[in-house]
This record gives sequence, structure tokens and C-alpha cells, in this order.
Amino acid sequence: MSRVKSLLIAVVLVCMCAITLTGLAPYTFGQTIDGNIVGVVTDSTGAVVPGADVTAVNKATGVRNQTTTDANGSYRFNNLPVGMYNITVKKAAFTDAVLGDLAVELNKTATGNMTIKLGTVTTQVEVIEATPTIDTTTVQVQNTFQGDQIVNLPIIENSASFFGAYNLSLLGAGVASNGGVGQGQGPSIGGQRPTNNNYMIEGVDNNNKAVTGPLVYVPTEATAEFSLLQNQFTAEFGHSSGGQFNTVVKSGTNQIHGSLYEYFQNRNLNAEDQSFARQGFTSNPRFDQNKVGASIGGPIKKDKLFYFGNFEYAPLGQAYTGVSALSPTPAGYALLDGLSTTTPNFSMTNYNFMKQFMPASTLVIAMMPITIADNAIKQNCAKSVSTTLNMPPKTT
Repeated sequence: MSRVKSLLIAVVLVCMCAITLTGLAPYTFGQTIDGNIVGVVTDSTGAVVPGADVTAVNKATGVRNQTTTDANGSYRFNNLPVGMYNITVKKAAFTDAVLGDLAVELNKTATGNMTIKLGTVTTQVEVIEATPTIDTTTVQVQNTFQGDQIVNLPIIENSASFFGAYNLSLLGAGVASNGGVGQGQGPSIGGQRPTNNNYMIEGVDNNNKAVTGPLVYVPTEATAEFSLLQNQFTAEFGHSSGGQFNTVVKSGTNQIHGSLYEYFQNRNLNAEDQSFARQGFTSNPRFDQNKVGASIGGPIKKDKLFYFGNFEYAPLGQAYTGVSALSPTPAGYALLDGLSTTTPNFSMTNYNFMKQFMPASTLVIAMMPITIADNAIKQNCAKSVSTTLNMPPKTT
């Protein structure tokens, strides 16, 4: 019982640490997992307004960040978690102004310039809808994909390639398939090899050191947003000269939300492959996959602590198609029969097994003489003897 009690205490401590880190997320540093907001507050004449109180409120979590405009009327919020924000400006003798639905995207700086007017006895609040954000503070080439795009756009989900949302990167300019040339996993960015890419989750290294590519797969339903930086990125990223793949995981909000999902692939949904049709098959070999999962998130303490969890199960039923092999012709087997009695260390066990499961070829095709050195068969031989075998040429 004491061991079980100790284990339960350890699990609770780990969960509390994770919850605490989630609650403190707005106060962490480094732009690899967040974005920024900058802006200038002016009055109706265009003059800057120093000393104005500016508040940024995350619409999903209610987390508030506050600052004050400087002598130039400028304000800045650093390291904000991605999401939609309402910006409120207050100043004595001026009406309050609200800039609604300002999007903070991963690795981007959004601009929210605001104008406030002289107030009257009656309190007035002017609400302005934010325009689509354009990051004018950097020259880096970047593609950002948000959670609704990741879920709704068609992507390839299978057990052989756990790239999930990363597949959407192929929609960006300068991004292409690696061509299957064995230069690592993942796309080619700006003509570079996939081995030059860098993958991060929540600012943590996620590179597979063996074959490159991402080490940990994040389910699409658990991905809040990911960005791909192609060039001119700042020194905080580093590591690689190719693409910088940055992913942030969903977190809970002030409302309880969940989902049930399935990515379904079945051989009966695909046309028959001609490579199988030429072999006499009347349908595709088995390939059935049902990737099912569920997610849920919500508040532990409103505006303070949140939870989010995701479970995914990806069974795959797949047929084994075997490996093609060329069988010797009757003349070839006759020659091997002769070599079996004259070649030292010739394994009759292996040879008989070969004849049992690889009958002589009956293909009616042109015969091509192939000269081989029988030292490929013999072991510990002192000389090389050349022999001509009649074997069918390999066809494609």
C-alpha cells in the first residue's frame, strides 16, 4: 500500500507541475511559442497619447496583460500565447476604446494602433474590429496554420507517416516534397535537404537524430497552431539552415470543449492499383486504418488554470505482399546439380530448400547468357572458374 500511495503522490505532483506551467505560460520567455503586440495610441488630432493604460485580454482564457504607453504613445506586449485578443485603452478625460479580435499568431508581431477621443460626462466605449494582421517588424518568410485550418483542410493521416499538421507546409511557396532521395524525412525548404530542417514543440527540440524529421507526433486535434519559418529568422531559432517548424499544443479555456474524431482509410475506397491487376489480383491488398481519438479541455480555476487532454488510437490492418524473386531455369538447376557434387562446402540443405520453394522458371522469354564467377558460390576456393548460365533477363 505504501508503494501505491507513493506512486499516487508522485503522479499528483507531476500533474500539479504541468498545471502550474500551463497557468504561467504567459510569463515564459522566448518567441518560439508565442507572439507579440505593438501599437501607438493617438487622439483625434493625430497627437500621441502618453500615459494611457492598455490592457490585452485573451478571449479564450480571460488572461489579462497590462502596460502603459510611453512618451511616444507606443505600447508593447511581449510573449503572448497565440489566440484572439481584445485591446482596451483608457485615459482620463478620454473615452475608452476597444480593439476587438486582434489575432496573435505564432512567431509574429501584430500591430494594434488605436485612436481615442475626448470624453464627455457620459461614459462611451468605442469598439473597433481589428483588421488582418501583417507583421511589418521582420522580413522573414513565414507560413502560419491555425487550429481550424489544421482540422478542416484535407491532409494525409496514416500510420506510416506521422507528420499530421506538418503536411500543410506543402501549401507554402518554396516548399516541396523531398523526392524520396533518402535525404531525411520531411519536405524540402528553399531547395535544401530535409536534413537541414528543425522541429520544435513548445520551444523544445523535437528532432529525430537518427533519420531527421520530427521525433514526436502531435495529433492534429491537439495542435493549436504551427508556423514554418523559411529564411531571415532571428538567432533565437538557429540550429538549422532549412525550415523552422514550430508547434504549440492546445490548452484549456474558460469553457469546456471536446471532440471525437476519426481518420478513415480503407482499400475498398481506392481504385485498384495496376501493378496488382497485372499480377492477377481482382482487388487491392488489405490496407485498413481507423485512426480514432478524443480530446477535452476546460478550466480548473477561471482565468488562471486550465487543462487539456487528447487520446488517439491508430490501428492498421495491412497485407504482406511479399518479395519478388527470380527462379533459375531448368538448365540453371541442372548446372547447380553438377556444382553441388564438385563445390566444397556446398550446403545441400539450403539447396534442397531452394528447390522445394522455388521451382524452375517456366517463363517463355528470350534467354540471355550471363557470365558469373563461381567463387560467389564456392567458399575457400583457390581459383576462379567462369561458367556460362542460361538465365532469363530481369524484366521490369
